[in-house]
Amino acid sequence: MPDSWLPRLATLKAAGAIGLVAGLWFTPLGIAAAGATLYFIGAVISHLRVKDYELAPAAVLAAAAAAALVLRALS
Repeated sequence: MPDSWLPRLATLKAAGAIGLVAGLWFTPLGIAAAGATLYFIGAVISHLRVKDYELAPAAVLAAAAAAALVLRALS
């Protein structure tokens, strides 16, 4: 990723984290925080595209965000 993208990616990451936490109290916001799941799936894909196979942190966070989304949607 170009360095010029880092501020935008950091903003998206922070917004997703805030949305996941706030979603514990406000269900629609928690479901809308699916962006965090998409962000980390994109991170995994980006790692794979450049043949960087140290993607465990991104994969674990993608799984955690997806689990939070599913659990919030089911409740």
